[in-house]
Amino acid sequence: MQVEYPFLRYNLFYYTYVLSFYSHARLDRCFRQAWRVLQSKLDRQGRIIAERPYRKLAGLSVCLKGQPSAAATERYQEIVTNLAMNE
Repeated sequence: MQVEYPFLRYNLFYYTYVLSFYSHARLDRCFRQAWRVLQSKLDRQGRIIAERPYRKLAGLSVCLKGQPSAAATERYQEIVTNLAMNE
């Protein structure tokens, strides 16, 4: 259950991102658990940290291992927006 960015393989971040678009999935207990785990992966400023970048793209600034990613954080904010539609 690591954060991998960009989205190339199935992982925690991709799972929550895709399912956040579906109102029925947003209510599911397993989705909510994955969402809490993803939230725990944020840094103190609320940015996503790439834990496992795709090997061939690991040198790009968008997905440096252990560093905040502005692009990934934008995707995270889309999840937040999608979840707000459910409330």
